[in-house]
Amino acid sequence: MADGRWQTAATDEQSLRESPSAIRHPPSAKIAVLTPLPPARTGVAHYASMLIPALAKRADVRAFDASPGVVRASGALLGDGTRAEGAHHSIDTYRRDDFDHVIYHLGNNPHHEWVYAEAMREPGVIVLHDLVLHHLIVEMTLARGDVEGYVSALRANHGEAGAAWARGRAAGLHSEMGNFLLPASIEIANRSKSVIVHNHYARERLQSFGVTTPIHVVPHPYVHAEPAPVQRSPEKRVIGFFGFLTSAKRAEVVLEAFRIARELDPRLELLIVGQPAPNIALPEGEGIITTGYVADEDFPAYYAAADRLVNLRYPSAGETSGTLIRALDAGKPVAVSDYAQFAELPDEIAVKIPFDREIEALADFFLRDIPDPSRAQREWLERNASLDLTVDGYLNALHGEAAAAPLFPQLELVAATTNAIVVRNIGDSTIPTRTYGTPEYRLIANDRWLALPCDLAPGATATIDVHLDEGPLRLYHALQDVPMLPPEPFACSTITR
Repeated sequence: MADGRWQTAATDEQSLRESPSAIRHPPSAKIAVLTPLPPARTGVAHYASMLIPALAKRADVRAFDASPGVVRASGALLGDGTRAEGAHHSIDTYRRDDFDHVIYHLGNNPHHEWVYAEAMREPGVIVLHDLVLHHLIVEMTLARGDVEGYVSALRANHGEAGAAWARGRAAGLHSEMGNFLLPASIEIANRSKSVIVHNHYARERLQSFGVTTPIHVVPHPYVHAEPAPVQRSPEKRVIGFFGFLTSAKRAEVVLEAFRIARELDPRLELLIVGQPAPNIALPEGEGIITTGYVADEDFPAYYAAADRLVNLRYPSAGETSGTLIRALDAGKPVAVSDYAQFAELPDEIAVKIPFDREIEALADFFLRDIPDPSRAQREWLERNASLDLTVDGYLNALHGEAAAAPLFPQLELVAATTNAIVVRNIGDSTIPTRTYGTPEYRLIANDRWLALPCDLAPGATATIDVHLDEGPLRLYHALQDVPMLPPEPFACSTITR
């Protein structure tokens, strides 16, 4: 930990009296929040700066930070722009017994190493901002020469298959896809009292790996940022590409689509706002502007300068992108991958880019006129991403049980003939099909393996064409090519003509 010390943001009544976020009624619980705080260069720090003042209105909250390489002389920056003054405390000052609850914010970078260690030592409520923690595990073990630590961690998360992968990587056999196929967040999720994620995709992925801890889907919050005054030229169209740049954000696709589009429309400019990962080279070329790292408080000006924004992902780390939430708040057309958690967004607020023609579709997004989506975006944010909803979700995770979704979809058999089976989705989540990069749901009808013909929304029915013999029918769940264990039918009936 940096200098062996913790940073604490006091949120008791005295320290908040001068802030608009002061507690207005007696707190009901004492909560410790272990998280990076501004100016740490991670989106989780900005997230915490929004959450903590809002949570402090309904509980006694103290936030602790020991992020590496972070020096704060004046306390943590809160969401309203004020600073909560708090003295630096040694690690001994944080005592679990002083709090009713502990919340651990976990992201996939070294800023969260100390949070991970504490969450493993003393289980509490974890917030998985990234479903994938594999990169963090690598930084904690293999990057420091600790091969056995890496093998042990992958075994604890993914069994002998994980251990075998870890040994192969230590020997020099590696594919970046492995970090996403083996997210390495399973052990800490199962050890925790409850888990908070920000989209249904992340919950379902965790459950597909056998996580049995209650999982709460809590809205990712937003705080409206007033548009910064920017002089924009009507002779240019600026494409914004924001955030810490990694290969998963499809940088190569964005650059190629921009090259193609700019040949057709020289007005286009690509504004790249963010620091690149070590394996990403910042591009240079006509019409490309790069800024490097930008502080959170400066982001609104760059969003205001952009005419439209791009926020692609593959593979998915299960995150709800903070830069995407801010893009929606900016009221600009935004392109997202038609995939995983991004596919949950309504078409009215984001343009979905399919994988089978990704470059072509993205270039078209850069070039064509798009109706103003700002009203639909603002309405969606107010309904789905308000701070009040987020705080409600946190308090429910602390005090209540999650309505745990089952590992397999909830289906009922409607009808069965020798030519077709009709099933209905009686769960509360859409059952996706053909989602690239994730295991697909299957049914087994007696000995026949069947796939759903389309995504199946809650309450919807699907007819699956199949040739079966008359007689008893037993339906089983499966994921891709792996049947459920033990194999017990979820429906039994008789096949008729």
